[in-house]
Amino acid sequence: MTSSKCFALLLSLVGLAAVSSTGASCGDSTNDTKLTSSSTAVASSSGAGGEGGQGGTGSGTFAGGQGGAGVGGSCADTVVEANVTKKPVDIIFVVDVSGSMSEEIAAIEQNINLNFAQIIGQSGVDYRIIMLVDHGPGTYELCVEAPLSTIPKGGCGAIGASPPGNNPGKFYQYSMKSLPQSNDSLCLVLDSLYGTKKDDFNLAPNGWNEWLRPEAAKIFLFISDDRPNCTWSGGDAPIKFDDQNNDASAKQMALAFDKALLALSPQQFGTSAARNYQFYGLVGLQSKNLAKDVQTSAPIGPNSMALDPFQPFDGVTADKCKTAVSAAMGYQYLAKGTGGLRFPVCELGGFDAIFKKVAEGVVSGSKVPCKIALPEPEDGQALDLNTITLVYSPGDMSVPDEFTRVESEGACAGGDDKFYIDEAEKLILLCPETCKRLEADPTAKVEVKLECGGMAN
Repeated sequence: MTSSKCFALLLSLVGLAAVSSTGASCGDSTNDTKLTSSSTAVASSSGAGGEGGQGGTGSGTFAGGQGGAGVGGSCADTVVEANVTKKPVDIIFVVDVSGSMSEEIAAIEQNINLNFAQIIGQSGVDYRIIMLVDHGPGTYELCVEAPLSTIPKGGCGAIGASPPGNNPGKFYQYSMKSLPQSNDSLCLVLDSLYGTKKDDFNLAPNGWNEWLRPEAAKIFLFISDDRPNCTWSGGDAPIKFDDQNNDASAKQMALAFDKALLALSPQQFGTSAARNYQFYGLVGLQSKNLAKDVQTSAPIGPNSMALDPFQPFDGVTADKCKTAVSAAMGYQYLAKGTGGLRFPVCELGGFDAIFKKVAEGVVSGSKVPCKIALPEPEDGQALDLNTITLVYSPGDMSVPDEFTRVESEGACAGGDDKFYIDEAEKLILLCPETCKRLEADPTAKVEVKLECGGMAN
């Protein structure tokens, strides 16, 4: 068969607000801590043209990837523009209100508006906050005021037994009396999702799933000074979520929760092949500058600052911070496995800085995808990769620039207009400086053109 024009795929790289971890953009492929085999394919390019989506694994350790832009037709003279736009983000707070958490609860109340919601809001990300925690004015209850909620600023002290100030479209609180406690947060998330565990005010009779948006990426933020240890009976058989304060059990617990969550609501949280959630932990681990890797005993970040986040590629530590009950290795592996961040809960004086960094981690997901899946031609044809061209059209409508193909990442140096191909993974990879260039131009477009070169074997 003679070579024919295969197709031109126009990918609109306009800030995909999926949950990619901080520091894992711009072609960063670091992933040396796999728990399971991990697929790095980030965009499926076959099928009808449509809206893109992305899994939430970032550089984490679970298998997963990104759903991508649609492509219409194959080996036809067509140009399809994929509407890859910013995804909204649903952020689910799960807060331990046990007897050792009074100062942490107060710090959350003080910082959630100014140092969290405001930062995300100013970024332009369409966010929604859902809190799974006992509502009230007490020491071991959590009350959120305006502007996030409808409770006036300074009004939490006078609310009595009134319900949370849910602010439709922006803030919701699913209140469960005296819950979560030290060890039961994972079970409560699953039990309350569809209302098996009811909220005290019957604001979501069918569970907090009512407040989630299927099209939104999901981020869990767990705040606790203890470890997971509970049994969930909502599946085919009871499941024990217990990290047992040891590395092997913590890994297995993380995998078990991930499997249960995805099975319970794949339409919201994705699948093992394409997760749509990340797990962030503000938990009892030692600060990064003092922590040691539980597997190697090597320092994890000796030159780090006390409030620096643990990145997904950083090791897990068994070292706990000074006021914590446990380092919560199970929560740590959930963060690693989904590309989320980890912070020490004991740094009460730094909650403002930590909340800012969590917010920045959420916002960082609005960066453009720097990996593009090679399209899959139909009718048994094969792509001729020697014909590939990438044309960058700046958002300011200035002169387009044709990018140069190089052999590998090692040949990327010396410019911001280069890309290479990973044929084994069927990926087009933008070089790091090229990726940074596009991140600075969120309305840019990249046109990918390829021809077919005969029949596939």
